[in-house]
Amino acid sequence: MLSQIKPPRRISMSQTLHMQVAINHAPEAIFRVLTDPAILPSWFAEHADVSIPDKRYDFWGRFTPDGPNREQGHHPLLEITTNRLLKYRWRLKSEDTEVKIVLEMRGEQTIVVVQHTILAESPSYSIHGYEDFWFLSLENLRRFLDGKPVARCDFTGPKTGNIQHSLDIDGTPEAVFDTLLRPDQLNRWIASNAVVEPYVGGRYDYGWNGVGPAKILELIPNEKLAMLSPSHSGTTDGSGDTIITWTLEESGGKTRLTIIHSGFAPNADTEGLQWGWLNFTNWVRSIVEYGDEWQPPVTKLRDGLESYYAAAISAAQATILMIEETSNQPDVQKEPRSAEN
Repeated sequence: MLSQIKPPRRISMSQTLHMQVAINHAPEAIFRVLTDPAILPSWFAEHADVSIPDKRYDFWGRFTPDGPNREQGHHPLLEITTNRLLKYRWRLKSEDTEVKIVLEMRGEQTIVVVQHTILAESPSYSIHGYEDFWFLSLENLRRFLDGKPVARCDFTGPKTGNIQHSLDIDGTPEAVFDTLLRPDQLNRWIASNAVVEPYVGGRYDYGWNGVGPAKILELIPNEKLAMLSPSHSGTTDGSGDTIITWTLEESGGKTRLTIIHSGFAPNADTEGLQWGWLNFTNWVRSIVEYGDEWQPPVTKLRDGLESYYAAAISAAQATILMIEETSNQPDVQKEPRSAEN
């Protein structure tokens, strides 16, 4: 996440992104939300056209990476088991990928597992660049099922320059500010080993290897937190320093949280930061609204990159479900499987 803040990642032989989230709903309800073309635009894509008999899982529009049009949004459905599994082909950047989504009951929860794989032997890009898209999508799936507003990323919007996002949170400014300032809360959504000195001039450290701590520039309890953040490319003055500003405004019993990440040159590529900060802001909202029960979606971490993820994600590695590979034969229709507790 936020790959433009962190040092360049080592090239990985892995071409599969493996992620999951625990949801307090039955597989039947989740499967419907995943496959109903009338529902998908409410949380996943701007447009959708799904037909199981016709083996079609099409989605397109501005909420999909690269902003595909209708013709570019064709995705053949390769495999489906009602209330259990769906698998489809997705062409990204002129290369074929496959997405497999599996639903597994664990007690009273359903684990939604996503495996996204590049099929090319020598891909021109890393599938891990789509991690924030899936983080956002999995959190949106959970929130939609729970009747909460979702966060939409417009992939046709600005990809350069400064970043700004705002979300309304069903919680008090005090609760939101705590989530931004307390180390134990930061470790739930952004930091691997947070250290915060809560005063102007104090240290604000995520614990990311090779990335120096930020310095707090302004701190108004429950209203504003601004910090000087180092180690960025494409800054206006070439220094690498940018400013991250969180502002909180109470309105109608809710709190509007706005993040502005400034200091970038107008032509600086900040696409990854655009995705990442929206995802993080959405996680702050979920922490406040769900409370202690909330856990982030989990990704299978690659060796050496643990410090760049929230401590909660590292702690959840043992819970990751490894799904057995299914047949490579396409267009397989299987009978529904009964849910087991």
